[in-house]
Amino acid sequence: MNGHPEKPEMNGHATSNGRVPSSKDDEKKPNVLQRIANKIIWFFETGFEKIGIFVSTHPWKTILISVIITGLFCIGAGVNFTETNDNSVIWVPADSDFLAHKRYVESAYPSTTRFFYLIFVSSNVMSAAVIKEIYNAYDAIMNINSGSTNFSSICLMSGGNCLVTSVLELWSYDNGTISGLSDATIQTAVNNETTSPMYKSPWEATKVLGERYPISGSTISSAKAAIMTFYINTPDDKSIAEAWEQLALDRAEQGFDKNIKTYYFATRSRSDEAGDTIRKDVNLLSVGYLLVIIYLFIVFGRLNCVEQRVGLSLAGIIVIGMSLGFSFGLSSAAGWEYGPLHSILPFLLLGIGVDDMFVVVGSYQSLSHHELSLPLTQRMGKLLRHAGVSILVTSVTDILAFGIGATTTLPALKSFCIFSCLGILGLFSLSITFFLACFTLDIQRTEQGRNACICCYKHKPDYKPNKCSQRNNFNIFLRKYYSKLILKLPVKIVVVVISVGLLGLNIWGFVNLKQDYNDNWFFPSDSYAYEFNEMKDKYFPGGGAIGGVYCKNIDYHGSRSRFELLNTTLSSNQYITNGSVDSWFKSYTDWLDGSPAAASGKTTNNYPNSENDFADLLYTFVTTEVTGKRHARYIKFLNSTGTLDIGTTNIPYQHISFDTAADEIVAMDSVVDLVKGIFSESECFPYARFYLQWQTNKVIKNELFRNLGLAAACVFVVTLVLIANLWTSLLVFSCVIMTLVDVAGIMHLWGLSINIVSCINLVIAIGLAVDYSAHIGHCFMTFVGDRNERVKATLVEMGNPVFSGGFSTFLAFILLAASKSYIFTTFFQIFFLVVIFGLFHGLVYLPVLLSWIGPSAYSTADRRYKGDDVDLDNNKSSSLQGHDNLAMKSTHEQIREK
Repeated sequence: MNGHPEKPEMNGHATSNGRVPSSKDDEKKPNVLQRIANKIIWFFETGFEKIGIFVSTHPWKTILISVIITGLFCIGAGVNFTETNDNSVIWVPADSDFLAHKRYVESAYPSTTRFFYLIFVSSNVMSAAVIKEIYNAYDAIMNINSGSTNFSSICLMSGGNCLVTSVLELWSYDNGTISGLSDATIQTAVNNETTSPMYKSPWEATKVLGERYPISGSTISSAKAAIMTFYINTPDDKSIAEAWEQLALDRAEQGFDKNIKTYYFATRSRSDEAGDTIRKDVNLLSVGYLLVIIYLFIVFGRLNCVEQRVGLSLAGIIVIGMSLGFSFGLSSAAGWEYGPLHSILPFLLLGIGVDDMFVVVGSYQSLSHHELSLPLTQRMGKLLRHAGVSILVTSVTDILAFGIGATTTLPALKSFCIFSCLGILGLFSLSITFFLACFTLDIQRTEQGRNACICCYKHKPDYKPNKCSQRNNFNIFLRKYYSKLILKLPVKIVVVVISVGLLGLNIWGFVNLKQDYNDNWFFPSDSYAYEFNEMKDKYFPGGGAIGGVYCKNIDYHGSRSRFELLNTTLSSNQYITNGSVDSWFKSYTDWLDGSPAAASGKTTNNYPNSENDFADLLYTFVTTEVTGKRHARYIKFLNSTGTLDIGTTNIPYQHISFDTAADEIVAMDSVVDLVKGIFSESECFPYARFYLQWQTNKVIKNELFRNLGLAAACVFVVTLVLIANLWTSLLVFSCVIMTLVDVAGIMHLWGLSINIVSCINLVIAIGLAVDYSAHIGHCFMTFVGDRNERVKATLVEMGNPVFSGGFSTFLAFILLAASKSYIFTTFFQIFFLVVIFGLFHGLVYLPVLLSWIGPSAYSTADRRYKGDDVDLDNNKSSSLQGHDNLAMKSTHEQIREK
């Protein structure tokens, strides 16, 4: 198939029309760019050939050195490996002001309160029977003991009682009273009570009862859900509270009454479930790797005792593992943290690494008869001469794509991209050293007639492999059928029409791809935490995000007009819930307007005379007045005696509910701009916990297009330098862009959105899309002849490795379709699309383009398509499985001779 042309009239270099010139007179003298390209190709091919010869000459030394070096790098993971699941940090831009605001708010207003929730769902939770069962659940939780700790010892107190909010407050959690309730008395209490008899605080049925009926009107006759909240106070050691929470979760998991559906959640649930997400999918990862090992075993070798490649298949998986160790060790040593997204890294490296290995093995079986007759070391040099550049192109483009991603401001994406860059670097290095050394040893084994599974057993000289194992139906299909079909004019036209049609449809989908994010996505869909949040959103949606305007280092006394303006503009803001702005400054000045006795001699026109008077009167207001006490938690004094100084203050507000992430971003920016228009940032700033998430949503779309644009540009530059042909690089680049657009367009049709997870997967898509098309483009440049002949030769030589690489990638992650993790299911959906569209553009669309407008071959090209009349049956095929016919014949003759 790939022998030398009988008369290489022009050194294998084709003219611009893709045909070999008939004489040297027809040759065109290479221009400057062509000469540079030829020098680049010669440099890389010569360098890789030398590496192949060295590795195959010293295979055991190469393996040992590879293992030692990788092991040394792995030490970094053991010494400095750290993991984080703090969503409030890893998903927020590192330079975000909100991170600094978060740290300040947490230091000024430290939260020591934790929670345990129960949601009860029934046809009517206001019936006497259900109310009694809710009390039984309350009693069961209250009686939980963690060593010497029970809820009473860790609860947050309110009015002398442990604070537990629910409908049972109306009867002070008294078992005797609750046992004697009827449906009528329950309905009366729910509709008439406005103050909690137990805590003496305002009580609203809407806060503890969900889906109330009737929907219109003031009288509530029934409700479908009730929520109970246990408040836990943890001023010192939170481990005590966490232990109690775990016992409460375990008890809730057992259920309380079969007629009532119970959902539960605790403060610790968020970190617990984030870690469990990864651990639950370890089995899927293991089975995925097993499927790939089996596939490698089938494809790398032939199904007979000698030509199987069990050891080589295992060596391929070991390369993946070593690359992971290299990546984790070096990244950890540099201080980068492992996050939730990193769980997809083993699948990513598996897909890329197996593709490289198929190219290495496929290149060996595509050596010419002459090359296969050379000594083994020279054969391996020729192998790497052909395969090395192809692997280098895809590896460098992948590394640069992730390198661009590592320049992002999002810590999670930056860390993942750095881990990926180092992992791919490890894959490339080990593929041309460790794997090639193992391949060398495996070829030595087959040539010596040793058994594939029991290497010490040597078969008899007259051993003959079964005939079935000598056939490769896929290569037969490629040569006899597919390579002919794809080059028929009607088929070419259909391919182009389909490609353009898909591109047009998916451009529309790409443009309409929405931006969205839901914190609940990061819980497994079958977890108790996910179910609880779904029920909470359904029955107790509440209002929008709660925030506050925090002030510090400001002259409060001299800022009356600014605080009054803040209250007026914030209250009238269209994104703020009416009546939710609770300004301590307004309440304070309203109190002063009443000329209280405490203000005598300290005010002029009902306003304090000085900053000291302002602070003294404010302290009196929040410690003695009923209205002022409500604001006490929002005002922090630096001291309580002598000359009082006001430290930090907070004016709380609540946003309205929003339907889309875009609306949230607009609302956040509106409030930020409003406050900045009145105060400097060093004086006052708005902050809400959800602003961290909204800030991520704000930058993620720009980050996505920035990363994709820069990564695509780098991919083009690298393919141009390494393929060393502008036209081929442009054609390969068009395949990458079309694949990316098609994937993004189908994402819209499948209901996926732009978020941090899909952003990372689209960056990954660039690297994988390059793999499918770059191998085809580079291989096309190494054959002489007319364009159709070169396309046929390319498909026969590289079609099987490219398809096998894509199919093995699909095998690696197909089981992720059963995952309950949003990260893994999104990874599966996007990678499925990448494989489908990547293979389509690499094996269908690109060959059609090359057959029409493909450029001339390299000046160093010396291989020609043998023709369609070569019989592929009966040991005459050159395929990914087994050696070329001549090599196989030589092997069998050697066995018989021995």
